[in-house]
Amino acid sequence: MFRILRGSAIVFIVSILVLIPIRGHAAPILRLGDTGQAVITLQQMLAQTGFSPGPVDGYFGPRTLAALKSFQSTYGLVPDGICGPLTWAALERASEVSRNLGRLRGITIVLDAGHGGKEPGAISPWGDKEKDFTLPITLKTREYLERYGARVILTRYGDYSPGWDWWQPVDELLARVSLANSNAADIFVSIHCNAYPKDPAVSGVMAFYRAGSAESARLAWNLAGPVARTSGLELLGVQEGPYYVLNHTYMPAVLMELGFMTNWHDVSLLRQNWFQDALAQGIVRGILSYFGR
Repeated sequence: MFRILRGSAIVFIVSILVLIPIRGHAAPILRLGDTGQAVITLQQMLAQTGFSPGPVDGYFGPRTLAALKSFQSTYGLVPDGICGPLTWAALERASEVSRNLGRLRGITIVLDAGHGGKEPGAISPWGDKEKDFTLPITLKTREYLERYGARVILTRYGDYSPGWDWWQPVDELLARVSLANSNAADIFVSIHCNAYPKDPAVSGVMAFYRAGSAESARLAWNLAGPVARTSGLELLGVQEGPYYVLNHTYMPAVLMELGFMTNWHDVSLLRQNWFQDALAQGIVRGILSYFGR
């Protein structure tokens, strides 16, 4: 009986721990030889905190390794040269302290790049994947927000599903809201692209907000107008949304639909770096407006 009770207790504790955010950062574990956007983020953060990784080129080489080990030693971490959850969290704190005063100083924003990993999101008739548009737009938005002094946390930093690299895999939607809630974010902005196969002519921008939340509605309206203006796309509407990430976060939350994957005009624009940048600038202008900054 004791063994049964003890086993049940262990299962209960593990189940609870899965639901509790066990880390404040969703970036992947990086090691010597890795490449990609996540490595660029690491290199930028190291440089920002005074530990030069050499060229910010997306390659985790010897100079990045040396800079990372130096950072880890300085901040009381094991200098193993592996960028895991504890190191990411320390880099975030150090980066926040090192930023200049800005209009969004003291504001924590969670940006949620839709889909990722095995979840491509909507796929255009021409083979484009939604996840490949939402991430670069999110990364550009983060860069602009940090220039204004905001603390920005992403639910994913690369092509993977949030929660996959936690000590025990967690449902991706739970991971997204968990990251926002555990970091006491001031706002949550989820970035997506729409799709409407029934009518490929439909094009434009939409914003969804948490049902019954006046602050979420205000955030949605503040974002929708600037995004439509900077992108040149038509604003199709702002309305309540039934989405999990909106209804399980504790702060004002909005889901932006930036163009339609089923519309050739929208997709051709979404492929362009300048257009992704325009969307990011629109989001940032909306956030500045929301906070009255």
